[in-house]
Amino acid sequence: MPASPAHPRSVRVIPCVVATVAVWMASTAAHAQTPSASQSWPLPQPAPMPPPIEPPRDTPFPGTIRLHVDATDTARGLFRVKQTIPVAPGRRLTLFFPQWLPGDHGPTGRLEGLAGLKVQAGKRVIAWTRDAVQVAAFHIDIPAGVTSIDVNSQFLGATEPRVGPVVATSTMLDLQWHNLVLYPAGHYARRITYVASVKLPPAWEFASPLTVAQRDGGEVRFQPVTLDTLVDSPVIAGRAFKRILLSNEPVPVHVNIVADDAAGLEPPPEFVRGYQALVQQAYRLFGSQHYDHYDLMVWLADGFGPSYFEHLRAGENALPADFFTTWKDRPERRGHLAHGFVHSWNGLFRRPAEMWTPDFNTPERDSLLWVFEGLTSYWQDVLTTRAGLWTRQDALDDWAATAAAMASRPGRRWRPLRDVTNDAVVQRCKPLSWRGWQRDMFDAYSEGALIWLEADTLLRERSGGRKSLDDFARAFFGVRAGSQVTMTYTLEDIVTTLNDILPHDWSGFFRSRIEETRDAPPLGGITRGGYTLAWSEEPTDAVRRAEAASGNVDLGDSLGMTLAKDGKVLRVDWEGPAFKVGLLPGEVVTAVNGGPYDAQRLKDAVKATAHREPLRLSWRQGTATRSALIPWHEGLRYPRLRRVEGTRAILDEILEPRD
Repeated sequence: MPASPAHPRSVRVIPCVVATVAVWMASTAAHAQTPSASQSWPLPQPAPMPPPIEPPRDTPFPGTIRLHVDATDTARGLFRVKQTIPVAPGRRLTLFFPQWLPGDHGPTGRLEGLAGLKVQAGKRVIAWTRDAVQVAAFHIDIPAGVTSIDVNSQFLGATEPRVGPVVATSTMLDLQWHNLVLYPAGHYARRITYVASVKLPPAWEFASPLTVAQRDGGEVRFQPVTLDTLVDSPVIAGRAFKRILLSNEPVPVHVNIVADDAAGLEPPPEFVRGYQALVQQAYRLFGSQHYDHYDLMVWLADGFGPSYFEHLRAGENALPADFFTTWKDRPERRGHLAHGFVHSWNGLFRRPAEMWTPDFNTPERDSLLWVFEGLTSYWQDVLTTRAGLWTRQDALDDWAATAAAMASRPGRRWRPLRDVTNDAVVQRCKPLSWRGWQRDMFDAYSEGALIWLEADTLLRERSGGRKSLDDFARAFFGVRAGSQVTMTYTLEDIVTTLNDILPHDWSGFFRSRIEETRDAPPLGGITRGGYTLAWSEEPTDAVRRAEAASGNVDLGDSLGMTLAKDGKVLRVDWEGPAFKVGLLPGEVVTAVNGGPYDAQRLKDAVKATAHREPLRLSWRQGTATRSALIPWHEGLRYPRLRRVEGTRAILDEILEPRD
């Protein structure tokens, strides 16, 4: 029945109430569809990993791989590579680009330089797939009926140092086979045979540990070798090339030099005499050699390299263009070649067992880096001096600088040297803000050298001068004369040999210096050697030369900082005076005691602190300027070794040449 007009009903609609009710109803409905917190949904699970790559086995790879490199486009650093590889039809082939290179101690292979990869069987293109986990591995499914494939690729070398090592220019090249090969997985490197050839620019000369089978102009084909030998045998080449015989007994040793032009090829007579003597002093130290011939390789150019790879039968050394012309003025440069030469014995012939790997993609373990590099660094200095390339004072100043640098490593309090040996993998030579606190792999070189100096002086002291580390060198590295087969070693082998020479707790000696944290560096070799680490307000000749060459101001042993010529802070040492007032690398010192920054003004002001004069520095920190009194009152300090009167000068004995 319709409503009676006599009784009408008036209805008022309130919008906010309607909206509220609507929201409530919607939320109620949604709540009814939402599971409670206790309701279980499937949790994410990891996606399956790709199948593992076949591990290397000590079995021969069936057949010989032919490798040809067109290295004529040197101006662009472009290498064109073709490999012809025998394959099994219907099987999967995995090829590796080398990542773990002997002597680099970490996965440093320049995989980013690989480009233009194309696989073919005749005219048929075969697809390849990069492994999703081991990205330096490439999988190729070989079709039925295919027994050989051609693998074409390019290696794009760096065209400037900021990109990476420059290994080719319009005048020279350093052909490193590890940049060019893709090798089959599943076999030891010593069981894969290669026939390698290279096309060089017209009229270029070259040298290599490899034996030439045939040469036709710029085309050079080498005798077959295994992959491990190939990677260990670089090629030096250039338009301006010089080869000098250093020794012919018992086997040839040459130095091969390339430069931007012929005028840069002429070494001073002291260079030739010095390295001739170096070879002889090395033979007297080790007692034998493990190569049929050896090639020192020297590239003289600014912006080339860095190339400092060591090999059993060669050593790569990229040096400044003025290396010869500044020979008399820069003796500190003369030891570079000695380091790689010593590695022929320590590192190549004998290698720490955990650092030897069956191929170039199996990770190394660097626990004995302080032997591989530290002992080599020690003998580098000793042999450089015995050969007359350094004076005794040069060596003493170098040891003083090393001792002072290691004394500025407060990180030793939390990080033992054993852990630092991992830094080729952990830090990969990246710049560090606080090197003294963080430490890096090069501490294994420097602190390792000090430990071996201590071992040498201990042997000499305890034996009354009858025994020394020279005896260890001959007993440990002089075995198997002429053999080119790697012989691995452990710390136990080192301890056993040292005990055969002089009984002592050598295990405890090394453990306390390697495994344990310490407050101070191992300077026992210096004190036992008849010297002490002292400080002078006058820099050594080496410091003067370095500052003159760079324009930098080295105040590391006083203010704990190094500055560029314009006052930019290059380095601040952890817990040093500069650190304590908040100075940071990258900031710019603008004033010294109220006067404008000048390197000599700063040195004079630091020197005056020894007489209680205050030192106030002002510096630019972003857009702000800061100023502070520097908490330092000991003047200028530069390290030196001071002779301790009345003690035996064992360090002098160590540095004497051997007859």
